Amino acid sequence: MSNLLTDDIVAALKPREGRNLIITAGNTFRCDDGVGPCLAGMLQNHEGLHVIDAGFTPENIIDDVIALNPDYIVVIDAADFQGRPGEVRVIEETAIPQTTLSTHAIPLNVITRIIQESTQAEIVFLGIQVRSVMMGEDLSPEVKKSADLLCQEIKKYYRHLT
Repeated sequence: MSNLLTDDIVAALKPREGRNLIITAGNTFRCDDGVGPCLAGMLQNHEGLHVIDAGFTPENIIDDVIALNPDYIVVIDAADFQGRPGEVRVIEETAIPQTTLSTHAIPLNVITRIIQESTQAEIVFLGIQVRSVMMGEDLSPEVKKSADLLCQEIKKYYRHLT
């Protein structure tokens, strides 16, 4: 296991009983803010895994998520928690306004609160520390490495689920 994937991150990525969902968010035109959509692209069509990419308008996925009625949700987004670029952390819901990048019209914790009230799903937030959110379409090497490691770890757990 990489030192980027601490025990709490690995625990957050492990599927729970019931329907599991990964939601990603971010803007692909703002360098590392695009890590969520990049990760969603790597995970699409993986057997047994539900992934919804919210892009930079996560409020638009509320109805789709509620219709899926998940029991467990992992939300992955770029963040700025003053860590090392590419560092991954479990983010407490109460810290989201201070750690996420404000490229979303409505904060993710507001959106997930609506979803949680409708589905009763357990929700965990993972933030990936950005290096840059300047205009551009490429992820920094550190953030891309983290996305690759998260993808490998997620696929490992969902390999045999249907």
